Order: sequence, then structure tokens, then C-alpha cells
Amino acid sequence: MTTLFAYEISPISNPDRLYFTATLDECRKAARQQRSELRSDPDYGEIDPMPIYRVDMEIPDLKTLLNGLNNSDDLTKAIITDRNLVETVSD
Repeated sequence: MTTLFAYEISPISNPDRLYFTATLDECRKAARQQRSELRSDPDYGEIDPMPIYRVDMEIPDLKTLLNGLNNSDDLTKAIITDRNLVETVSD
């Protein structure tokens, strides 16, 4: 089993789309970066807090896992065995 961390890319438009990282710190950083990009878009509107999850998965190779998860929702659903809320990122 492999444990990764993931945040909801856009809670407003697609709450099931996750972005995965190897560590909680990397996940926080990526979520904050996206929040910054969304704030710079005057048409986006209010930005909801972004949940960060600890995600347990069944796959042996981390590189294959990260590439597949960030490019395919079907793969994500197939290999996640457990998903637990760790925290939320907000401004």
C-alpha cells in the first residue's frame, strides 16, 4: 500500500478531481499555489477552502501512480482504498 496526499483542485467546479503529491507539505504548497492563481482571475469569484486528504492506494510504483492519478479519474477511483480528510487550506 502507498499513502499519498491530495487536495481538491476546484471544489466549486469538480469536487471529485484531486491533485496528488508525495507529502503533506507538498500538497499544502500546491493547494496554496492554485489558490493564488484562482485569486488572480477576476472572473473566478469566491474561493472555497480546499480539503486535503490522506489517500491510501494499491499500486507499487510511485512515479506511475502520480502520473496516472493526475491524468485519469478512472485510475484514481480504481486504486484508492481509503481517503481521510487531514485539513483544509484557506486564505
